[in-house]
Amino acid sequence: MNRLLRGLILVLCAGVTAAVSATAQTAPASAPTTAPAPGGTPNAQPGFKNLKVLPDTISRDDLRKLMRQFTGDLGVECEFCHAPADPVTKRADRASDANPVKDTARFMIEMTSDLNDKYLTQLPNRRYADPITCGTCHRGEKHPSVYVAPPRPEGNRPPGGPPAGAPSGAPPAPPPGN
Repeated sequence: MNRLLRGLILVLCAGVTAAVSATAQTAPASAPTTAPAPGGTPNAQPGFKNLKVLPDTISRDDLRKLMRQFTGDLGVECEFCHAPADPVTKRADRASDANPVKDTARFMIEMTSDLNDKYLTQLPNRRYADPITCGTCHRGEKHPSVYVAPPRPEGNRPPGGPPAGAPSGAPPAPPPGN
């Protein structure tokens, strides 16, 4: 089951990466242009405003997919990082930097990108090509929980042996949960 999930995640990530790189390298075929401006240069379709860590050439569909992935990985809604909608117009200003959590999100996006591009590519004999995502740590939580290792058994005994202080003829204790 785990092998199947890893394979599916790998295929999904490869597809998203291919789609993002393809859109980053080519201009959209349906980008309408208007007549040349008085200065002689054509006015291209306006892009997104305030993209600081994402490529300026990202398509609208790819950006939406990426934002949906972030909301799922963190178990939040858009307003967790973006400024809330204007109460008068009822429209959200996604380019606004009014919410300070957005700066943290940008930092985390750069961090995962660095981990994937700079460090994981240098690992010799890397067994899995799964990239690190927000969900790797957050697992659907706004704030990832701290990992606490289970307590180690006392004494110098091999795993599965009798607990320290138990009579030598006593059967081993059952594993937890049984």
